[in-house]
Amino acid sequence: MSDELGLSVGAKGISEGIKTGREAGREIAKNIEDAQKEAVDIAKAQANARIRERREAEFKKERAIFKALDEYRHRKKISEEEYKLRVEFIKKYGTKEWDKVIQIKNEIEKIEKADKEYFDAELSKVRWVQFWCFLAAGWIAYYIVWGSKR
Repeated sequence: MSDELGLSVGAKGISEGIKTGREAGREIAKNIEDAQKEAVDIAKAQANARIRERREAEFKKERAIFKALDEYRHRKKISEEEYKLRVEFIKKYGTKEWDKVIQIKNEIEKIEKADKEYFDAELSKVRWVQFWCFLAAGWIAYYIVWGSKR
């Protein structure tokens, strides 16, 4: 009599619905777990990247300190050598001659500064010409590729 009312078919349908619901629930749970795992992996990767950046910054800072210390030592050594040279030169030739040496040094520095300014100006001109050459080459390439097709 239960078959006449369709109860067995209904029970089977409910059973299959529950089974399908469980499978869907498992898939949803799996998707959520995968998403959570990806989020954790991304967070770990970002944390590792920050740690690496911090270490690199510390390394650069340490390197900069060592470079600055070396530069200080170098400058200190030069100034000490200049002082010794000055004392020896003044003992041997006198202060007037030392003043002439300082004048020659200043002239050399002026010449070097002028040469650098001239070089920078010429380099600027070369870069300007290079820019226009690249612009012309780009225009020619455009005309060759697309300009003749109009």
